[in-house]
Amino acid sequence: MILSFSLTIALARQHGVSDPLRTGVKTVSRRDWTDKQAQRWISAYRRDEIVHKAYSALPFVQGAYHLGDFTLSCEPYPERLADMPETDLQREGGFWLTKQDFIDDVEKGDPDKILWVVRWSSFTLA
Repeated sequence: MILSFSLTIALARQHGVSDPLRTGVKTVSRRDWTDKQAQRWISAYRRDEIVHKAYSALPFVQGAYHLGDFTLSCEPYPERLADMPETDLQREGGFWLTKQDFIDDVEKGDPDKILWVVRWSSFTLA
């Protein structure tokens, strides 16, 4: 299965820093998945399919490239943004100083928005 990290790459360029996915800083991602999308990832995890592909954009986008592979550390789970641990600010790439900054930037300030949390333990460059 594939995750696109186009926002992470864009934010790294905007901030003038190395891609936090490639440097190992980013180890979690929050996704606005449908229940069907989430169930595909959960089912894969439960079948012990834990290694997945990271791309610069969705593979059908012209110029998209394979960044590497990541290994899930737990089953994806839903979480309200307001309940996100402060420690995840760094794990999300380190672009935000406060949880509210993250919420404002990612979900237009809605702390009650529920996103799917994807955590990984390792990332191998392509």
